[in-house]
Amino acid sequence: MDNVGQKSGSTRDTTRAQIVSTFNRLLLEGESKRPRVAEIVAEAGVARSTFYDHFDGVEALFDESLSMLLGRIAKAIVGADGREDMVWLLEHVYENRERGRDLLAGPSADRTEKLLSRLLLQELEGKTDAQLHAILIAGTVMAALGAWVAGQLSARPEELATRLLKTGQTILQA
Repeated sequence: MDNVGQKSGSTRDTTRAQIVSTFNRLLLEGESKRPRVAEIVAEAGVARSTFYDHFDGVEALFDESLSMLLGRIAKAIVGADGREDMVWLLEHVYENRERGRDLLAGPSADRTEKLLSRLLLQELEGKTDAQLHAILIAGTVMAALGAWVAGQLSARPEELATRLLKTGQTILQA
């Protein structure tokens, strides 16, 4: 009986990961800013009902996908040694800046900032002033990334990573 449950969970996790991976690829390589459910299920090779077993809709899938990236940023800022990961993440953001402008400097920036703040709060759980620090760090990071992808701030990913990490640590120590 246990093997069946494990296999079922594993299959479910694999299917979910396949949907997220397909969505990410379509988002980065596709012509549309937001792939439709029909595109996602066709590319992923899953039924529409399977998609809805995993996600309430494209926005929920989008939030999960974005949480992967923003969660790594949150961990890099709060953690002791996140510079290498932060540089890689910023290189990824810069390579995809055309697609990322909407999320970081455009109409969706507020939603993205709130998601980053929630992820930072999770990383800071139990620490003094966690909510205030999460809000301050998310606002600072989003302002810098938004300006960077919009061409208002000039910096190499390595330089920006160092500055964001130092700023995050300074906020946490305040």
